[in-house]
Amino acid sequence: MADGKLQLVLVTPEKTLLNEPADSLKFPLFDGLIGVYPSRAPMVGRLGFGELVIRSSAGDKSFYIDGGFAQVKGKVVSILTNDATTLDGIDTAALKTELAEISEQAATTDADQETKTNRINRIRTMLKLAR
Repeated sequence: MADGKLQLVLVTPEKTLLNEPADSLKFPLFDGLIGVYPSRAPMVGRLGFGELVIRSSAGDKSFYIDGGFAQVKGKVVSILTNDATTLDGIDTAALKTELAEISEQAATTDADQETKTNRINRIRTMLKLAR
């Protein structure tokens, strides 16, 4: 790992997607966005859903991430997420179909309504990022 760089480790339940140096990161916590630069104080946080932006000398990369946890310890940033998709890998046609189907479903309980609302919000965020 180069001096003055972060080491990003991006992991899903299936595999390690990235293990590479980065100049800075921006990603969603459950209560807002956070930016991480070298020399940041250690932290652990619960991830929300949204865009992970990775800035490095090789260029910027973006992923949609969906929940999980982040840890900053020294220069290593570990992001453990349920799902990570490159913005180019988002299938907008399938998401639009899923959004239409979910919107038509009736929620019979408060828990059903909360689940429906959360899924709609996640789909809308993915569609926004894919543009």
